[in-house]
Amino acid sequence: MLAKKHGLAAVASALLAFTPSYSAFVERRVQSMGTDLSVVVEAPDRGRALRASESAVEALAEAERRLSTWDPESELSRVNDARAGEEVHLSPRLAKDLAAALACSEETSGAFAPGIGVLVEAWGLRRGGRLPEAREIEEARAGASAENVILDGIRLVRLSDRYVFEEGGFGKGAGLDEAMDALAGTRASGAVLNLGGQVAVWGEALADVAIADPRRRDRVVLRLKVRHGSVATTGNSERGIVVDGKHLGHVLDPRTGRPSMDFGTLTVWAGNAATADCLATGLYALGPETALCRAAGREDVAVVVIREAQQGLEALASPVLEGRLSTVADDVVLQFPTTLPNCETGLRRAEPAVLFGGRTLETGVNDDPSD
Repeated sequence: MLAKKHGLAAVASALLAFTPSYSAFVERRVQSMGTDLSVVVEAPDRGRALRASESAVEALAEAERRLSTWDPESELSRVNDARAGEEVHLSPRLAKDLAAALACSEETSGAFAPGIGVLVEAWGLRRGGRLPEAREIEEARAGASAENVILDGIRLVRLSDRYVFEEGGFGKGAGLDEAMDALAGTRASGAVLNLGGQVAVWGEALADVAIADPRRRDRVVLRLKVRHGSVATTGNSERGIVVDGKHLGHVLDPRTGRPSMDFGTLTVWAGNAATADCLATGLYALGPETALCRAAGREDVAVVVIREAQQGLEALASPVLEGRLSTVADDVVLQFPTTLPNCETGLRRAEPAVLFGGRTLETGVNDDPSD
């Protein structure tokens, strides 16, 4: 089971945009990765569409078996169970997933971190919430540092028991990418997948993705036309925790060890689903202005920020989305700012690498990481 992100997508409207030369489509709704999955596939005939949809569903099931830390037998759980300093050999697919997640952490200057399992436990996010002591927060924050993990190809070593992988910020995206890879091996012409609010578009499909009001998830305020890639949304409005009568956000900032500021919602479009998933989390933690700055000048990443204004809502979007993003509510002011004050340098575009953690693994790493 993987944690849900806040989001809303209108997949049904995507059916109207498939290439008309094909006459059969299949829509399936199942449970996957602890949330709702909708799969819409177009193919030359119904049999091929069904087989293609089954390939996508099975690919997501395989990703869940590999990545879910709710399952003590998953490959990622076994990685977390290994002793600090013990070298673990990964499957090629998990190595790819973790390399991409660690690269995303570097892109966001640590605002997204895949090793925050101890921090999630400290705040009790899987158990209804709790308020940890300051020392507990600091120990968990320090443990989540990327300096505590080494990934070299398919070999991985955690240098601290406090570095525990938590798939909630990248697992759904990794699963959707695997599903799209599976679809590429079928006779389908296009597909739209919606996994708990994260949408992925493959082939000749065109999706009309709905973005919700941060205050009311059932109210659509923006629509985004997507021809390829993936859209993920993060927000605290409906998924926070309440501790001692105080509402706290569920999106943790690994840099501080505390919940991120609740400003509304942040939506990311990216060329692949894993990037959209992790950037939606990391850029949310960075805050709205910094998020827009980090995406500035990118053609493969775009951001939409929705936040409350004095009257209604304000939506700020990357200029690359102009012509694709539109309002469907009268109380929303949509802008595409081309200049932003005090804008930092954009995302560092770190590519998934073979080495993370600052040192190369030698054959037969000792159990003691200090050696």
